[in-house]
Amino acid sequence: MATVETARAEHAAPPADGRRVERWYSVVDTIAHVGLLNLLVLAFTLAGGIVLGWAPALSAAVTVSRTRVRGGTEPVVRTFARRWVGGFGHANLLAAPSAVTLALLGTSFLTLRDSGHGALQVGIAVAAGLCLVHLVLVLTMDAHYDLRRRDCLRLAWAFLVRFPGAPLLLAATTALVVVASAFVPGLIPVISVGAWVYLCTALCLSFYAANDRNLHDAALAARAPLDE
Repeated sequence: MATVETARAEHAAPPADGRRVERWYSVVDTIAHVGLLNLLVLAFTLAGGIVLGWAPALSAAVTVSRTRVRGGTEPVVRTFARRWVGGFGHANLLAAPSAVTLALLGTSFLTLRDSGHGALQVGIAVAAGLCLVHLVLVLTMDAHYDLRRRDCLRLAWAFLVRFPGAPLLLAATTALVVVASAFVPGLIPVISVGAWVYLCTALCLSFYAANDRNLHDAALAARAPLDE
């Protein structure tokens, strides 16, 4: 009898080698997905003339990444292209405030580059970082929730202020990707952009899930005295 139970247990539990192969397959599959995402973002950014192409490309990349992070499956190229075309105008209008602000901050930073105003340059760099984090929050909120544009912009700022740990993690992730790409420039056309979008999307989804749970618990707590 014990022999039968042991045989059943061995059959039910996959061998260690099988689990190791599955883990490696998952890692390789994720890297391939990120590489494809990187290629799509660059290609569709160029297709939109760069200036008008980057926002819908990032929006499409966030949408595809969200599906994968949540465990869904979909044809990546077709979904990306459909989102890029369908949300072309919406994504550009959504990203316009951040794009204009980043352009102005970048111009100011370059103007002061040789002026000796180091503290002012640091302040401009910090402001640009906050603006970039806000853009990431806006794009991920737009993909995750059904919000109007102005609500998305407003709630992204509110989320940034209410949860300071979130922008710090997003900024650290961005800095890590930038530093790695600076040391190995060949990563940029291969994986850097896709990895940045995928990691930031995964982080934002975890932030939103935690916030939704907190709001749900707070609603239940507020309703409890009324039920009594």
